[in-house]
Amino acid sequence: MEAFLLNYFVSILIGMLIKLLFKSFIPAFLLLNVLAVQNTSAQTPVDTVRISFPEFLNKSIEASSLLDASRTQIAVSESRSSEARASRFLPGFNLTTAHGLIPGVKGTQGLPSSQVYLDPTLRNDWEDWAFFNQFEVEAIQPIFTWGALSNAINAAETAVRISRYGYEADQDQYAFQLFELYQGTLLAGELERLIDDARSTLRTAERELDILIDEGDLSVDHTDVFELQIFKYEFESEVTEIQQALRFLNRAWSIALGSPENVVYLPDTVFIDPIDVVIEDVTQYEMYAGMGRPEIKQINAVVQAAEFGFKATSAQNLPSFFIGANARYAFAPNRPRQRNPFISNPSNTSSLLVGIGIQQPLNFFVQRSRTERARNQLRQSKYAREAVSEGVIIEINEAYSDLIVAKSKLDNTYKALDVSRQWLRQEQLDYDIGFGEVRNLIDALERNLQLEAAYRQRIHDFNVSLAKLYRVTGLSLKELYITN
Repeated sequence: MEAFLLNYFVSILIGMLIKLLFKSFIPAFLLLNVLAVQNTSAQTPVDTVRISFPEFLNKSIEASSLLDASRTQIAVSESRSSEARASRFLPGFNLTTAHGLIPGVKGTQGLPSSQVYLDPTLRNDWEDWAFFNQFEVEAIQPIFTWGALSNAINAAETAVRISRYGYEADQDQYAFQLFELYQGTLLAGELERLIDDARSTLRTAERELDILIDEGDLSVDHTDVFELQIFKYEFESEVTEIQQALRFLNRAWSIALGSPENVVYLPDTVFIDPIDVVIEDVTQYEMYAGMGRPEIKQINAVVQAAEFGFKATSAQNLPSFFIGANARYAFAPNRPRQRNPFISNPSNTSSLLVGIGIQQPLNFFVQRSRTERARNQLRQSKYAREAVSEGVIIEINEAYSDLIVAKSKLDNTYKALDVSRQWLRQEQLDYDIGFGEVRNLIDALERNLQLEAAYRQRIHDFNVSLAKLYRVTGLSLKELYITN
């Protein structure tokens, strides 16, 4: 009798726990980057803090290095956008200076300094040296570019939105992983309490088996005793493994939250309950995704950026108009300045040029190739938008189907659990008054314990399925707890 009951515990309950730990917890640890953390020396925790899932989510996101890369990408895109906006005013504005030593000049005609260029004997004076300084400023201000500049700016600003939507998508995926971790912790706590109940039942089974053997009951023998002891040791080894996994889970929480080692974070409740929420029609969730899912908004922004890029590239084929200015000043004290506008002395002069210019690229084959590439990128982005939209619809319908199935299993398992409780109470009453059979009582107990564990697993599966539907729809997981 007791060996049969213990076999149930080992094959059903422990198997379920090990499967849950390695199927639900460990992938979450990988995504939280905590598997690489090695064991440290034992330290007695000085404080235990219980937090709700929204608090757990907020603290983990703030401490997450995974999301720092996405946040940094937003900053990079914003800097590029600022650079594009700044290019509207004086995109070409340069100062060039030159400094050095220069020899003077000397001639034999004795002409005044304003006419030294007429002296055919004028030569460099290698005995007269002075410092030479030159400053040259060039400025170009576009005044009409056929939309090339404005579209380039719009494309850069759209890239900022793309980065932000990408960060939102990463954040939503990370939040879903944290939700799985949180729900898995609740389920583990529930199953751990079932293990405690199983231990109590094992001790009772050992005592009852010893009594039956002492009384000479022919329905049991020493084989049952050996089997019971073997199962008990196997049970304890599995329990030890689960306890270590749960300790590791607490450590993972501490790392994910960026908390000190002497603080242990736990869920704010010890029970896992189904989230109370109204399940709407699938078309409603499809509409939510079209308006709020970050991936949809991101791909729409990608298409928009590609359109701006195509327009900017096409405009570069046309001549652009600009205002240009050039100012130059050079000074060498040992060389005369020439005032004649037709005579130039580059070492001691000043000039200013201002005018309107036209810039027309003549590398037509290169420009045509760039335009065709931009056109293909635009087509590619539109095809990608269709693919993403179709993929999101498939994801929503798949998640919705899983949720409906999980809800059905949850409801029917609860009904079956209620029946098993009535059955167990009836068998206990019959056994107490002497009309019941031991085998029927064992069957009722076995089925009840199996359904107790299965019901908690169904709650976990339903909550995770609901969170997955919210994730693929673009709804915040915090709304689950607000609704609840």
